[in-house]
Amino acid sequence: MKTKLGRRNALYPMPTVLVGMLVDGRPNFITVAHVGIMDLTTISISVKREHYSDKGIKKTKEFSINIPSARLVKEVDFCGMFSGERADKSDLFHVFAGKATDAPMIDECPLNMECRVVKTLDYSGHDVFIAEIVETHCDDDVLVDGKVDPGKLDPILFFMENRGYHSLGGKIAAAWSAGEELLDRNGR
Repeated sequence: MKTKLGRRNALYPMPTVLVGMLVDGRPNFITVAHVGIMDLTTISISVKREHYSDKGIKKTKEFSINIPSARLVKEVDFCGMFSGERADKSDLFHVFAGKATDAPMIDECPLNMECRVVKTLDYSGHDVFIAEIVETHCDDDVLVDGKVDPGKLDPILFFMENRGYHSLGGKIAAAWSAGEELLDRNGR
């Protein structure tokens, strides 16, 4: 039996990221869990139009995606609770710049992506920024054979149902091969 939940988005848990941008020339960071993959080099984020951060992204057309590890959960929550108009969040982190100079990145986050906006969608009180990834930076200690290891990355996952932060479990199967054992069952 299944229970009807109504019109509820159940795509959670989602990775929680810190989006960095310059607002009035100062680095600012906002916590975002509404991040989407458009293709392998293009992403989207959704930011409420009245947020201080929205103003900065619209002006510079650049932002960063910083994937924090679970050890930064307090800083992540703080960046989501307080506006950059009221709190200087840049002093929480060591900030660095890359090719996209208006996309401040957080050194304490093991993975960072510099992004340039290619399109902005006006959607229901939010701006959806679609951006190309300019460069990705990664701490060496989360790489295994040159690839990001999700266990070592230890990302923070947000789950709307309990308004909580969660950590990642281990790998359960290999993609594009786990289903091969079903080939015989289906006559292929």
